[in-house]
Amino acid sequence: MKTYIVIYNKNSRGKNYSKKDLENIFSTHDLISKIFVTNEIKDVEIIIEKYKDPNKYIYCAIGGDGTLNSLINALLMNSIVNPEVACISSGSGSDFLRTFAMPSDINQAIIRIKNNQNYVVDTALIESKSNSRYFINVLNYGFLAETVNLSEKLPNILKRFRYPISFWLKLLSGKQSLFKLSTNSYEFDSNAFNVSICNGQFFGGGWNISPKSSLQDGLLNIQIFKVTKIKAMKLFFLAKKGLHLTDPDVMVKKSDKIFLKSEQPIEIDGDFFDYGPAKISVKKHSIQLKI
Repeated sequence: MKTYIVIYNKNSRGKNYSKKDLENIFSTHDLISKIFVTNEIKDVEIIIEKYKDPNKYIYCAIGGDGTLNSLINALLMNSIVNPEVACISSGSGSDFLRTFAMPSDINQAIIRIKNNQNYVVDTALIESKSNSRYFINVLNYGFLAETVNLSEKLPNILKRFRYPISFWLKLLSGKQSLFKLSTNSYEFDSNAFNVSICNGQFFGGGWNISPKSSLQDGLLNIQIFKVTKIKAMKLFFLAKKGLHLTDPDVMVKKSDKIFLKSEQPIEIDGDFFDYGPAKISVKKHSIQLKI
């Protein structure tokens, strides 16, 4: 039986557990585990460096999208091939797991994970001049990256409402700006409001931003919002249910390689990353997700 390397982010904006709580829960389900409570991304990287054998370990993130991102990034940066990864929701968003309707109750989630059903999924790598990072869910380029930057500064008491609150606060001064991006077969050079690059389907606390995304097709869905601020307000409500894609000012493309050429802010999986320029490439079938 493999040992679960469990990464619990105690700073996630969700339910709080002690290390003892988690040890008892995993033991109750007859799972061998090593529990690690982390504060920072670098803590995860140090842990994974010590447990690099995917034949011995299953890796489990307990937290939100940022916690899962930190774990996957540490695994792939350490060149661990096809690791088995589980994720249990304990964050304010946990949008990635919405695609799979994973239970929010930790005991029910573990029962699901124990079924040994693995779903092989793609990830993507983004590289800027000063930084590089893997992501599994959604990247935003432009306005929505600015809102994430603001949301990180809001108090924990706001929890799952921090993304919508940040959206409306930033929208007061929001406007179109120049975007330059290209793929192997397409180029965009015009004013826009935001660009969403999606591997998963949900982000921002439940917005169904990319209902047609597949985690297994080796492609990222690119949505260019060539809209005014007034139109962005309308699309906010439509995107909640994935109904924004029919709008003629939302341009949709797909690619496995994307080049972000303008100096717009970038966020990945709910955390601010850097400013462009940057390049993005898909890493096909790089994770065995336990669902």
